[in-house]
Amino acid sequence: MMGLLPFAKQVGLALVLMWGIGVYPLYAWGGMEVVWAAVVGCLICTANTLAGGGFALWAMGRDNKTFMLVTFGGMGIRLLIVLIFFFLFLKLVKLHVFSLTLSLFLFYVVFQILEIRLFTRRPSGDDRTNA
Repeated sequence: MMGLLPFAKQVGLALVLMWGIGVYPLYAWGGMEVVWAAVVGCLICTANTLAGGGFALWAMGRDNKTFMLVTFGGMGIRLLIVLIFFFLFLKLVKLHVFSLTLSLFLFYVVFQILEIRLFTRRPSGDDRTNA
């Protein structure tokens, strides 16, 4: 089973690639205000993904009911936390709205792909197809 450290390394690699490609166009388009908003969106999504990966790895060894409760309940709670932080940063810090929203969306999509890969690499402890 894949542990949290290899998953965190994949997230880190995705971050390096995305920032390596995107930081100059962001800066050229809107300056540091846009870059800072994208950084905040990235941090929110990174924390969300690492928490989700940790919960998923913990739940993989449990029974189906616990796994589903932790996975789907955790998704709902994490989404609510992301929305709270999104609105807090928009209202209190006054970040660039479009940049924050776009970065949240893009990082969320990329990190969801990594989370799905985490689930699909789960070993099957009860393989009845060979019986």
